[in-house]
Amino acid sequence: MVGPENELYYGNNNVSGISGPLDNAIANFGLSAGIASNVQIGPLNLGVQFTSMSSSPTGVIDAWEWDFDGDGIFDSTQENPFHVYTEPGVFDVTLKIEVDGEFAEITIEDYITVTDGSSVSGNLSGTWVSDFSPYIISGDIVIAEGDALIINEGVELQFAADVQFTVNGLLIADASSTRSEPIIFDSETSWNGIRFFNTQEDNLLANCEISNANLSAIKVEGNSKVDIIGCKIFDNNSSSLAAAFEIVGSDNVLISQNIISNNTSSGCAGGIRCTASTIEIVNNAIVNNTGQWGAFSFKNDSNAILTNNTIANNLSTNSTSYLMFLLNSVPIITNSIIIDNGEIHFIQSTPIITYSCVTGGFAGEGNIDADPLFVAPTAGDGTGYNGLTASWWLQEGSPCIDTGNPDAIYNDIDGTRNDMGAYGGPNGMGPTDSDDNTVNVIAVNSISVYPNPFNPTANIALSINENDIQQPVSVKIFNIKGQLVKTIVNNEIVQNTNFVWNGKDNNDNSTSSGMYFVKMKTVSSEVSKKMLLMK
Repeated sequence: MVGPENELYYGNNNVSGISGPLDNAIANFGLSAGIASNVQIGPLNLGVQFTSMSSSPTGVIDAWEWDFDGDGIFDSTQENPFHVYTEPGVFDVTLKIEVDGEFAEITIEDYITVTDGSSVSGNLSGTWVSDFSPYIISGDIVIAEGDALIINEGVELQFAADVQFTVNGLLIADASSTRSEPIIFDSETSWNGIRFFNTQEDNLLANCEISNANLSAIKVEGNSKVDIIGCKIFDNNSSSLAAAFEIVGSDNVLISQNIISNNTSSGCAGGIRCTASTIEIVNNAIVNNTGQWGAFSFKNDSNAILTNNTIANNLSTNSTSYLMFLLNSVPIITNSIIIDNGEIHFIQSTPIITYSCVTGGFAGEGNIDADPLFVAPTAGDGTGYNGLTASWWLQEGSPCIDTGNPDAIYNDIDGTRNDMGAYGGPNGMGPTDSDDNTVNVIAVNSISVYPNPFNPTANIALSINENDIQQPVSVKIFNIKGQLVKTIVNNEIVQNTNFVWNGKDNNDNSTSSGMYFVKMKTVSSEVSKKMLLMK
């Protein structure tokens, strides 16, 4: 018996174990088992939140037993368990409930379908891993409110034409642990991009490559929260929206350390448009985008904070060329490089710019007008030139080196005065792909968590290199605010590298649903892993 997601299934009021007077037996005929779930179909590592919709005459149920895979063995005694399916197949689900020694039971045949990822649509929940990549997105996909999807490094999502990815819950697409295995969102034709709508979860896109969207690559609406860090957003096109980012009514957005290049909009900005949204734009290379308004549009009190960005060789197609369209908005720009082959123009409002290199000059403390001396910039403006293959690093002797805001809070990573542009400041962009080959890679320490998301327990497996295995190790769990929740190992030499966390803190209190970090500190390194507790 299979139905639409979130449909309820009830038992037939069969009651076993009745004893005693007849009136007591009649009172218990109201005992009924019922099942609901957040999803019923999806690819491997499908995370299913089951809910007991059972009832009893007294309103109280003493015990629940769940069989998730139809093998006749009960797998959980929780009222509303979360289960991750790691094998493909079609599974029966059974729920048995008990009240005062009497039982009701329901089995739903073929209730959960776990696929191989070759055709994905509908509601999503669980974890996607590279072993089952690519995931072929054949229809619109949604993370519903209260649900979560974690996408690991090396995963590729291939979208069919005009398909959209909507996030109302929590999306963690994080490949920040390795530059060589990004998460790829792409289409052989064109798709409708990622839309974050009415989600106040801590959404994250890290080291992702997002291309070939035809509305806007990333659209954020309804006071949604999302951090986009270390991504490449390129070759996206739009007729009416900003091609790379469309931000509407959302202040809790961070765009940092990204390369935003070769995006085209015929009716708006090629890069970023903010409407009634004051966001942070930090340490990005925003280059060779083409739009009616060049790289940016800020409207309706979108007083964005732009720090240490390289904004270069973008092209405006308007009859009067404007790098930024500003309407009742005053963005604050610091430590940035703003370069155009012509004179920089703004419309209707004037930004506040300090300690920046601006073509044609701009009134403001610390501003300069000079050739920044990029290592290998593109030869011209707009998408006719490939900003991804250019090098936007500063040559030795650049007038932008050590000329940013002298306040120590803006200092470069090495402690010297701020360098203007995307590679300067405390959050400077990392090395380009061409530099990756120069990095010496040695055996590294790592952490695995499974299942992830989890409920009620998580298995934590440590991989410790041979140099550290005989040295003291600390393993601790922190919440999203960085507060210590649980100490697993405190500066000890470990014999066993596998641990189980039961979701309780150091005071043996149960923790709430949400994102946690398990951190391992050894003599040579400190590594961490995200894990999601869902109750």
